[in-house]
Amino acid sequence: MRQQPTIARNEIGPLLDQLIRLLDDEGRATQRAYFARIRRSLHHAQDELTLAPPIIALSTSTAVGIELPQDAQPLHSRIVEKTAQVIRDLDHMAPTTRH
Repeated sequence: MRQQPTIARNEIGPLLDQLIRLLDDEGRATQRAYFARIRRSLHHAQDELTLAPPIIALSTSTAVGIELPQDAQPLHSRIVEKTAQVIRDLDHMAPTTRH
């Protein structure tokens, strides 16, 4: 049994938690809510299909205009890097055979 959602949670979850705390400390409610929603979605992912939405949201967060405070940008960059790594890892895993 493959564990892609678990791998993604372990790789990205702690960084997201840090970002959410930082945004909360800075009073950035909108950005905090955006990333908290992604975190919940990541937490509840059970397979590749349910893992896709949080991964896509993280990959495109800069493109959709999410503005972050200066001190959150390095952490966000690290999250985007980790997300790209998870995507690469998922791409390299062999598909499961279903009968």
